[in-house]
Amino acid sequence: MFHWLDWVAIGTYVAFALGVGTYMARRASRSTQDFYLAGRSLPWYVAGTSIVATSFAADTPLVVTGWVRSAGISQNWLWWGMAGGGALSIIVLAAWWRRLEVTTDAEIIEHRYGGRQAKALRGFLGAYHALVTNTIVLTWVLLAMKKVVRVVLELPDDSYDGWIVGGGLVLALSYSFLSGFWGVVITDFFQFFLALFGALLLAWSAADALGGLEGAREAFAGLDQKLTALVPAPNVDQNGEPLGWLEALYWTGSGFGAFLIFIGVQGWLNKNADGGGPAVQRYSACKDEHHARGAALWYHIAHYALRPWPWIFVALASLALVEISDLPLMANGQVDHEAAYPYMMKEFLGPGVFGLMCASFLAAFMSTLDTHFNLASAYLVNDCYRRFLAPDRNPRHYVWVGRYLELVIGAIAATMAFYADSISDLFTFSLSLVGGLGPAMLLRWFWSRANAWTEISAMATSTTVTIGITLLRGSYTANELEPPAWTTYPLSYAVTIGAAVLVMVTVTLLTRPVREERLHEFYAKVRPVGAWGRFAAAHRADQAAVGNQVARGQGLAVLIGWAGGAALIYGLMFLPGRWMLGQPWMPSLLTAAVGAVALKWAWRRAIA
Repeated sequence: MFHWLDWVAIGTYVAFALGVGTYMARRASRSTQDFYLAGRSLPWYVAGTSIVATSFAADTPLVVTGWVRSAGISQNWLWWGMAGGGALSIIVLAAWWRRLEVTTDAEIIEHRYGGRQAKALRGFLGAYHALVTNTIVLTWVLLAMKKVVRVVLELPDDSYDGWIVGGGLVLALSYSFLSGFWGVVITDFFQFFLALFGALLLAWSAADALGGLEGAREAFAGLDQKLTALVPAPNVDQNGEPLGWLEALYWTGSGFGAFLIFIGVQGWLNKNADGGGPAVQRYSACKDEHHARGAALWYHIAHYALRPWPWIFVALASLALVEISDLPLMANGQVDHEAAYPYMMKEFLGPGVFGLMCASFLAAFMSTLDTHFNLASAYLVNDCYRRFLAPDRNPRHYVWVGRYLELVIGAIAATMAFYADSISDLFTFSLSLVGGLGPAMLLRWFWSRANAWTEISAMATSTTVTIGITLLRGSYTANELEPPAWTTYPLSYAVTIGAAVLVMVTVTLLTRPVREERLHEFYAKVRPVGAWGRFAAAHRADQAAVGNQVARGQGLAVLIGWAGGAALIYGLMFLPGRWMLGQPWMPSLLTAAVGAVALKWAWRRAIA
């Protein structure tokens, strides 16, 4: 049970978070730009750290632990694969978002397309992201907190879930309600370092229980090789049985086939393909476009190279230190491997340190909740309420409407959390639900022919196919039949993306292009690269007429910068993993160094 030192650690953090909320309340109340964008004044290190913090909640180490224990380290390619596409944010996308000066990513729709269809789509996406995608994230975060508290407090059943969920919501809403985005980013900055420190403490304790780093490496070497492989073997199935090459490419339940989809499809074409809601909000809140790109660079390094390895270390250690019988069962009767992480906390951390770890979990939990409360409120106020219902009210009116909408979003998420069971299932479902929109998100920047119908058709197709596949799998399972292979994730994701791309390209070519005046305005403001033809030529002519210097070779610089950013991220990502497992790490260091040189060369050249 808790020692008094544990309560001191937790209480200190709670007091800090509430103090920040109270202190920043007046500044946040001045306008929606303060409440949702911190006055567009954030430096790169604050904005970047805030993105990392909000993408790490109480659910993250749990779901990573579940993946490592059941499928191996390589299952993390489900999100590691997104680093390749994410490198585009570093080199250009973050700057382009800052140039647009939007509040949410739904607002770009009218900037880019214009017309009735764009107006309707912006309103729909604002409501959809607020009430569906953000609410799903809030749901799995609350679910993770339930699992952590149940294990840590050794609760016998789920009768305390209401208190757990209610207490977490009240705490997170208290300072988000008062201080808006100002409170979010300031607390995020401290929450990230506290959470990272707590994860490192637990990894240190796990290593000590195994006899130090060398003892841990020996224990890891004794595990099934498929559990410790950083990249899955291309010629075995998920049970380690030999496969031919054609079978290996087909097998996508896990293993090498899944890896190919993660890096070749999902890593590029996902709901965050051009930045993502929480990240866009922070890019828009930066001082300028250079700080926005710096925030994207720091976020990707911290997100992929620094943060996951303490969790993976603890997950591998738990395979040697935690008996299966010690873990609870889920509603479907399967072992809840996600609960191994809080079990390790309870067993291997002493008084005070255990409280600090619980405080770090609370910090991670709150950093994600407050972000998605604020972002969901921004969608509803900026893209729905102010845009369609009350366009000319006092700025403080919108702030108060946004605050009360946060309470509504919290109530919806809490209700859903009582019926959810698996964090991983919620995560993959949310990826698929709007995954088909990813290709359209990239085309809006790189292809002038894209229009509002491109995104409408992609969204409709993605949602319809995802729900259809989910219901089909459910019907097979209910009848105790084996579902078709193409309904298994991530192959089902590839099917969804394929259908969305086919439909959206067809619809785009059959519908009217965007008015040229709108495209000229968008190009002049953003200056994107890609298939912009005469718009780019006209802009260069205008710039030459007034004597301004125009960037040359911008497209090549973007490609080199993207490749360099991806090499830097993946090189740094593999570096601690190889060292942890006792594998050669110099190739990873060299890859990162080459990537850094390429990125530095392209940094200025890629931005017109």
